[in-house]
Amino acid sequence: MNFAQFIAPFDPATFRAQYFGRQALHIRSESGARRELLPWSRFNEVLALTPCWNEDTLKVYFKSRAALRENYCDTTDLRAGQPAPVNPAKVAALVGLGASVVANQVHRICPRVGAVTRVLAEEFAARSFANVYCSFRGVQAFQTHFDLHDVFAVQMEGEKRWRIYEARADAPIAPVPPGDEGEQFLNATRGRVLFEVVLRPGDVLYLPRGQYHDALTGAQASLHVTFGVAPLTGLSLLKLLEKALSAESEFRAYLPDARDPAALQARLARLGERVRQMMSSPSFAIDVLIGQRDLAGVAAAYHLPAQPPPAWFSVAKRARLLRRDSGFAIAYEGGEIAVGATWPTIEWMLSQRMFALDDAVARQAGVDPQELRADIARLLQAGVLVATEMR
Repeated sequence: MNFAQFIAPFDPATFRAQYFGRQALHIRSESGARRELLPWSRFNEVLALTPCWNEDTLKVYFKSRAALRENYCDTTDLRAGQPAPVNPAKVAALVGLGASVVANQVHRICPRVGAVTRVLAEEFAARSFANVYCSFRGVQAFQTHFDLHDVFAVQMEGEKRWRIYEARADAPIAPVPPGDEGEQFLNATRGRVLFEVVLRPGDVLYLPRGQYHDALTGAQASLHVTFGVAPLTGLSLLKLLEKALSAESEFRAYLPDARDPAALQARLARLGERVRQMMSSPSFAIDVLIGQRDLAGVAAAYHLPAQPPPAWFSVAKRARLLRRDSGFAIAYEGGEIAVGATWPTIEWMLSQRMFALDDAVARQAGVDPQELRADIARLLQAGVLVATEMR
């Protein structure tokens, strides 16, 4: 399933231009493709993978309040720092009383759901994840709230009525603290109902980050998957800048004493100008590209019992990575070879006596294998690397 199929029959270009990050959208189902992602039977199979579920990955809510872990987990004989494993019998007992179940990070253990998270991650250069919400007749598992990421809610079973409010938090990075005061604040600031919609199996509801909303289960039990989409923010650049500028001595040096305002202001001005230069440089754009690619992670692709022989290489010439504002290059006796977003992997390769190609690809989550192979071919041609055999 690609992105166009995921939001069909809605047009992806229109979604990008008019809705993504801007306004909520209800997409009605016209086929059964989305319904097959996680029907009741598959969700029960997922929940039966008991080693995957603990107090962190599975939550139980009753009347909008989280259940205490001792009410649905085994808390005896726990090691310090170890999350309490879920007790399926306790969960079933709470469900019988009308509690709702939230299964987090389902994309890690359900391949079909995981495939959709990868589609969304690649489409929006973002981290993507999937949580499942199971609730019962007339239940409102959560009060009015907003999320810290964009949301694609896909109804799997039953129906759920959503209320979308006109208020939208401004690029939030922290949730409103739980409790009565938090609920009162959200209720007071949510504004009027923008629209109401009933999600039926296969329907999608898109909510941009910060959009106030709540939901109520209909006459039948409801099951829906929420796909979260979280691209890098401007705050993410601070870590990238720290890594890039840590190689420059003036950023590692002590700052002048603030009691000498002139000296401090002069230093801050120089550092600020250097930050401006770095952020507008081609090399920093590559850093951002790597950061965005890494968010998607690596797709699981096993082909057992196939066991293809690894391609081995060794470093034949001394070489090192150069970082310039204009880009990255591998310097060696005889010249330089320009490289792009593969530079972290190549820097690692040059530090090894010998390495396997598959191992090199695995070192960098977002590396493009074809781009890496092309760079390796140029390093082979220059004699920096040579093909070899494992001894």
